[in-house]
Amino acid sequence: MHKLTVAAVAVWLLSGVTFRASAQDKLEGILQNELGKVYDGLKQQPQPPYFIDFRVNQMKMWMLQCSSGSLTGDQHVATRVLTVGMRVGSYQRDNSHSTGEDGENSFMQGYSFPQLLPIEDDSLAISQSVWLTSDLGFKQARQSFKGMNIQSASDTLGGKVADFSQEKPVQYFEPDTMPGPTADELDHWKDELRSLSAFVARDTNVVNSEAVLLIMNERIYYLNTEGTRVVQNRPRLQLQLMATVRTVGGNLAPLFKSYYATSLKEFPSNEVLMKDAADMANLLGELRTAPQAEPYAGPVMLSPEAAGVFFHEIFGHRVEGQRLNNENDGQTFKDKIGKKVLFPGLSVVFDPTASTLDGVKLFGNYKYDDQGVLGQPVTVVEKGVLKNFLMSRTPTEGIAQSNGHGRAQMGRAPFSRQSNLFVKFSSGDSDAELRKLLIKECRKQGKAYGYYFKEVYGGFTTTMRFSPNVFNILPTVVYRIYADGRPDELVRGVTLIGTPLAVFSEIVANGDKSGVFNGFCTAESGSIPVATISPALVIKKIETQKMPEESAQLPQLSSPIVKP
Repeated sequence: MHKLTVAAVAVWLLSGVTFRASAQDKLEGILQNELGKVYDGLKQQPQPPYFIDFRVNQMKMWMLQCSSGSLTGDQHVATRVLTVGMRVGSYQRDNSHSTGEDGENSFMQGYSFPQLLPIEDDSLAISQSVWLTSDLGFKQARQSFKGMNIQSASDTLGGKVADFSQEKPVQYFEPDTMPGPTADELDHWKDELRSLSAFVARDTNVVNSEAVLLIMNERIYYLNTEGTRVVQNRPRLQLQLMATVRTVGGNLAPLFKSYYATSLKEFPSNEVLMKDAADMANLLGELRTAPQAEPYAGPVMLSPEAAGVFFHEIFGHRVEGQRLNNENDGQTFKDKIGKKVLFPGLSVVFDPTASTLDGVKLFGNYKYDDQGVLGQPVTVVEKGVLKNFLMSRTPTEGIAQSNGHGRAQMGRAPFSRQSNLFVKFSSGDSDAELRKLLIKECRKQGKAYGYYFKEVYGGFTTTMRFSPNVFNILPTVVYRIYADGRPDELVRGVTLIGTPLAVFSEIVANGDKSGVFNGFCTAESGSIPVATISPALVIKKIETQKMPEESAQLPQLSSPIVKP
């Protein structure tokens, strides 16, 4: 299952300069020296590695958490995680080789278990960790390669596709320009979070009200035996408001509001945040008495943010090229290059080089991917026609090179993954025109109303053959738009469901402006930051179902929080 959410409470600018001597960064110098020692030492073995890479993710994280106006969490974590890639054989066939049936897991072959490194630049202690991890990785790689020397009858890939692409070595170095928060800044944000969480919690029907600030200053070191040396910064900050209200029926209805940045100064002012908190409190009050939605099949309208999650789930995961090597994957778009797969007015581009859109930070931005390949814009669909796939250094039939989309969470092996997903359009309709089209479709189909999905928390999908290839979008704010002109009605407890191929043909219109959804996508190589940029959509026919709801018994004691 592949999942995209706004939540980021987990441990896991690009103004670079040319690469300089290792003396500028002591850890980079230590790693470079160790890589040379390991490579030279293993050359003497009967079956030496042809390729080794080291990736170290250095994370400095601060988390502040407040609930109902009081500080409940204040953490600072510093860690370094080493991942060693070890390839035995040749670029054409090595220990990562897939038989076509094990493709989902074969990308883990040749990568060590993650190893914690000392957070101090102690060359001897780091050398000890690197030595042990590399030795274990080599033994595993050699053993795996021996087992793969006997051709499996189920090896559908045969010798047509290489196991690893050959890429031009690069050298890139960024100085560490990610200062941690000062004591004064932390104190300021503690007060800010107290105020935000207390404001929303003033209603006695609010079960919980939390405000969380997460600062993740990640510095990534990547070195390989081809000569690539990349040292880069990836600062990620998230501010999130979370609250849950008890409905009149005794169920719980959640709301979320998130902000993303690369530094503290980029977050909204106190005035903006408090207004958003007030809007959230008012909406929670409306959700308390909102009716539960019924199962439905008919026209819907998706806001730009909801449409972005929709595209991420139903489309994005199915163009991650590494999946095409796995015979157990649904392979929705295999052999579809040059064929129409989407609404003709739409194009889809994945662009990790884009850092902002209309002042909004894009979380899928990076300079180099986690295999040391330059991130590149990739036009996957042009005016409805499939043109390309997202590629890591694992080739697939017909595509031999990476396009800079080999991505991984710290400690995980890279896999071809999404970055910033742009749904582009040559023309579009205003919100008012989309609304009219939705109502027209409702009347045409004899539906009393259509749904407008305004805000979403995330979604998930499956792509494997052994389970239905379905998607599920998780909204938090949904309205019924009535065909007879009655006022819109807020509803709760509904999810958007369907199968990809069926819903592609049902897109009938798109909006004339785009919106951004930032989040964290969880799939084979762990949790990675991504963004979607999409216009609103009208879909002629799609299904919804009731969302599982958690019930909440009324408390026996009076609430200590009194609404003023």
